[in-house]
This record gives sequence, structure tokens and C-alpha cells, in this order.
Amino acid sequence: MEKEEIVRMVRQNDNNSRRALFEAYYKRTFAVAFNILRRRENAEDITQEAFIKAFQNLRQLQDEAKFGAWLSAIASNLARNYLKREKKIFLTDELPEISTGPNPEDTEETVIRSLEVERVRKAIRTLPPEQYQVVVLQYYYDLKVEEIASLLQIRAGTVKSRLFRARQKLAGVLELDDDPACLTIKGGDRE
Repeated sequence: MEKEEIVRMVRQNDNNSRRALFEAYYKRTFAVAFNILRRRENAEDITQEAFIKAFQNLRQLQDEAKFGAWLSAIASNLARNYLKREKKIFLTDELPEISTGPNPEDTEETVIRSLEVERVRKAIRTLPPEQYQVVVLQYYYDLKVEEIASLLQIRAGTVKSRLFRARQKLAGVLELDDDPACLTIKGGDRE
């Protein structure tokens, strides 16, 4: 979905726009909630609640083009709050597949890439919810540290330390070199 179209739908905030936004962002939002809660039913409930909360508070969104990241932060916060209330953590390896478009031809390179992507996903699943949240917002939604801090209502220094710890843990899990380049993938040091 194009940024201009997202901005238009967020500004309209009518039933048709809400439905289109829901359909466009449901899978991603569900994946965020599921990775924290590890239970399909709970993740579905939290996803629904996140959309309701987002639609009720759309006027608080400062940059309409970042609706997806904002929604992801809402879902992540709701999921973390749910875990705190329930004091339960469910561990499972089940992760919904997120389609990125038509399936490419089956080539050796495609297979190797998909195995590597799955390896990284498994490593990201090992992160604590607070670290998982900032990693998703920075690397999946391409947000800067200040934007993440604003969305999560925490200090930029807290975001930086969570990202640093997450990168260290991922480097250990993925057995990366101690080379700093391995710990700063796509936008990792952006302020």
C-alpha cells in the first residue's frame, strides 16, 4: 500500500478506510502480538483490541504514513501488558507466515535465503518482549530511535540500550563475529 493512500485513509477514518487498513495491516499486527504472546487466540484478541484502540485514537497519530509502526507499537504494548496481568509466557515455535508477494521460482539461492530468514526469525523470537519490540520497530518499520521512543513513550537512551542488548544477544544466537559491522545491520545506528 502506498504512503499517500495510507495517509488518505487515516485522514478519512470512515468504515471503508478502516476496513482497508485492517486488511492491509492485520497479518503484520497479528505477527507482532503472536511473537510476544505465543498463543494464537490471545494474539487474535490483542490484534483486534489494537485496531480498535488505534481507530479510536487516530487523531493522536502525528505522521499518518507511519500508521503500521504505530499500530505495531500499540499491539506490542497491549501484548506485554497482557503478559504482565496474566504472568504467563507461552513458548512455542509456531509463527504465522507473512506473505511478501508472489512466490519466486524455486532456486537454490531462494531456498538458502528462506532458510537464513527462518534462522534469523527464530533468533529474534528468543529476545525478551522489550527488545523484540524495538527491533521490530527499527528493522521492520525502519523507524529512527527518537520515533521509537516517542511511540513507546520511553527515553531515546532506553531504546538505544534495548537495541544494543538485542543485537548482542542476536549476534550470540546467530554466532556472528564480534565485528561491529555484524551488529549494525540496515539502519542499526541511526539516531
